[in-house]
Amino acid sequence: MKRTDLFCESGIIDTEEYSKNVHKGEAYGTEYTDMNISPDTGKRYGIKPGRYVTLYTDKGSVKNCLTDILSGMLPPGSALAAGLGNENIGSDSLGVKALRHIPATAHLSGHSDFTDLGMRSVYVLETGVTGKTGIESSSRAAFTARYVGADVIIAIDSLACADIERLCSVIQLTDTGISPGSGVGNDRKALDRETAGIPVIAIGVPTVIDLDSVSDIAADRGFMVTPRNIDVLTDKFAEIIGIAVSRALNPTLSEQELKALSLL
Repeated sequence: MKRTDLFCESGIIDTEEYSKNVHKGEAYGTEYTDMNISPDTGKRYGIKPGRYVTLYTDKGSVKNCLTDILSGMLPPGSALAAGLGNENIGSDSLGVKALRHIPATAHLSGHSDFTDLGMRSVYVLETGVTGKTGIESSSRAAFTARYVGADVIIAIDSLACADIERLCSVIQLTDTGISPGSGVGNDRKALDRETAGIPVIAIGVPTVIDLDSVSDIAADRGFMVTPRNIDVLTDKFAEIIGIAVSRALNPTLSEQELKALSLL
């Protein structure tokens, strides 16, 4: 079975139920699909119930499209932006790199301007990887969110895909949380509403693909491959996602103001 983290590569895609219920939209020139999976539907197709949005990044303003969709999914209150993965591995660096574009604002909440501007408290956490810390990334994010009293977690991570056409070409957004490493056969503890006690919105880009999906030469060898320019691609997607998250969380601030805050 080919490994993937993408909803758009799940078993439901070729069904009549999908074609009848999926919403295909376009915003700022960027096309996307949006579908809610009920518990009954999820049970039939082995998909976690919740909302799944897939943005196709080949045209338009992906950043603006992502900002608008994420804004509509966020509950009120403070947020923890959690960057999962390992910055030292190009294909696994997306989450950590995205945090560079998400300024923490919670420490500014005592200033009068904070209230006047209607800003939201944002906490930023690089979770690290279990192999280095001995701590599950999901546990660290969930514990930190409880400790600071966050109302939502936004988890950003690299994903795996099974179709080479989707490799580094789509962004997935879901309110079902995330299971770090599931797409590459390295399942870790899930980070979701059940484990964290608060909503978890996951954003990811497929940066690796199972070699079995594109070649029979190494069939059943378990190799995962990534584009040779993966560092450039993760830089690009990290900026898009990071800025979109920042704008969705604090829409009263301009992009220039958000960039200035991230340099403090």
